[in-house]
Amino acid sequence: MTPSRLFPLLLAALMGGLVVRWGIPTPVLADVDSGPRYVAVAGPYQEGVSLLYVLDQKTRHLAIYEARGGSPSSRELVFVAARNLSLDLLLDGFNDESEMSYRQLQAEFDSRGIALPDSRLPSPSQPPASD
Repeated sequence: MTPSRLFPLLLAALMGGLVVRWGIPTPVLADVDSGPRYVAVAGPYQEGVSLLYVLDQKTRHLAIYEARGGSPSSRELVFVAARNLSLDLLLDGFNDESEMSYRQLQAEFDSRGIALPDSRLPSPSQPPASD
C-alpha cells in the first residue's frame, strides 16, 4: 500500500475511533441491595462522588445521600433530600413523553380483552392498600 493511500485510511480509522469514543454513552453502573423493607441503590454521580438512594418500601419514603471519597479528612456523607412518594405513586403520568399515555394504553388493553397480569395493581381511581 502506498503512503498516499495509507494516510487517508489511518485518518478514517482515527476519526471512527473518536466517534465511537465520544458518540456512545458510557454505561452507568449501580449497586443494588434490597431486603423485605429497604432498597438501596448507589451509583457514580461525578468524579469521586456517588449518590445513595434508600427506599423504604413500607412507608414509601425515599432518602438521597451524596457520598464523597478521597483522603480520610475529605470523606463525607451528606443528606441531600427526602420525599414521601405515596402521592407520586398514585399518578398515572407526570412529564410522561411516552408514545401512549396510561389511559390510552389501558383502553388498548381493554379493547383487546387483555387483563392486567397482576390483579393486585390498583385501578387509577383506587389508592393502593396500606399494610
